[in-house]
Amino acid sequence: MTEAFKDKAVATDSSDPVVVKILDDDYSAGLFVPDNLKEFPSLKQVYLAIENAKVTYGINDKAIDNLVARQITGQLVAFAEGKLPIDGGSAKLIWNVGAADGQPPVDISDQVSGKANNTALFGRVSKGQQILTKMPATEGEEGITVFGASKASSGSDIEIPKGEGTYLSKDGLTLLAANAGIAAWSGADITVSAVKHIKGSVDSSTGDVKVEGSVYIEKDVRAGFRVEAVGDIFIGGNVEGADVYSRSGNVVVRNGIIGQSRARILAGNRILAGFIQDATIGAKLDVETGRYIFNSAVTAGRYILALKREGLVRGGTQFAGKKIEIRTAGNEARIETELKVGFTLPDSELKAHSDLRSEQRRNRMELAYVQKRIQFLTLLKQNKNTLAEDKEAQLVELTKKEKVLLAESQVQAKKESELTSEATDTSDPGEVESIRIHDKLHQGVSLFIGDVGTTVKKDQANIMFFRVGESIKFGTLNRALRKT
Repeated sequence: MTEAFKDKAVATDSSDPVVVKILDDDYSAGLFVPDNLKEFPSLKQVYLAIENAKVTYGINDKAIDNLVARQITGQLVAFAEGKLPIDGGSAKLIWNVGAADGQPPVDISDQVSGKANNTALFGRVSKGQQILTKMPATEGEEGITVFGASKASSGSDIEIPKGEGTYLSKDGLTLLAANAGIAAWSGADITVSAVKHIKGSVDSSTGDVKVEGSVYIEKDVRAGFRVEAVGDIFIGGNVEGADVYSRSGNVVVRNGIIGQSRARILAGNRILAGFIQDATIGAKLDVETGRYIFNSAVTAGRYILALKREGLVRGGTQFAGKKIEIRTAGNEARIETELKVGFTLPDSELKAHSDLRSEQRRNRMELAYVQKRIQFLTLLKQNKNTLAEDKEAQLVELTKKEKVLLAESQVQAKKESELTSEATDTSDPGEVESIRIHDKLHQGVSLFIGDVGTTVKKDQANIMFFRVGESIKFGTLNRALRKT
């Protein structure tokens, strides 16, 4: 008897005189003769085995003759080769907004198809302007298996994410603006909305900005100013030590947030920024950065993502309802970094948590300064056995201040616990709450899932943390997913 095996393990204990093995997704085949046979199979038996296995295409008679002539046993001998298909090219979606201003087109094909993380894109468009062009998929060249069957391999198609304020050309390959406004893409449909347009920065020349719809700011939001909108807020430059608040939309910052320990950015939907530094951030859904998050208090109802370029989170507290997924956490200097997941914040508590994070951050910074001054004056007193009268008074006042700050820290911790216990999880109950580090997790980083926490004792890489009962489990991604 003969048998066509579909697995890759050669059946060396088979009693069949000849085993036909099908490989490479039906595009090649081999012959195997066990070495425990009393008599080597004849050429006729070999061809009978091939016939029974229904291999008809690409047969190499010389390879079969050589197998029988040399009586090769115990190893696989290739004897048939099909014709591999040539893959067709997949469809591509090219974002063209900004080309007139010298910005290069952006291929968003992988983002639309879910193969890559989203990049927030936006820009001014006029009525009828081209936003997106589609390069259709191309057909591949058919292949032929060793069974003589044809297999085609066409490229995959992608639908254009057409949204409000847009329309397709007659051939369905170009997305156009139905009206003048801001064309925006942040992972869902591409939309064009009429928004307030500020040509330049929000500064002393404009004053604070408050709009009922959405707003597009070409350049920066300067320190000390406030931008408030019901809808989306698009910022073409940086946010400095300013307040930016979107009641029900997204906040998208093309460059980054240089918070100067004063910035507070809140959004009723998502916040996307090139980087985040020295700021307090709060979003009902997700916070995503293209590069890094430094020394910031970030709260997201669903996800915190930092997966592009450095993807580094260092310093401060990152809090997400469901998932934190980043490339690197912490650093060699063990700067205090906390990663927390556990619940989705209701609308009523987003601002409360954001305010609390800001208070905690100010308290930590002031406490660190006070403790350094106490340490300096104490060492000075030890070295000289005395202190000048004014410095002695400073030491007394600083010690009192330290006690006050430590007490405030305890009150804030209690308040955080109360807010956590009052929160209601409204997100997908089937999703595992997790923290995933793609590259490096440095020693000293603190991790919390719900009310269970741990501190990393040694550097680790490509690791995922999740909760089982009252403990945090971890491992490589595949192992971690198996455990869940």
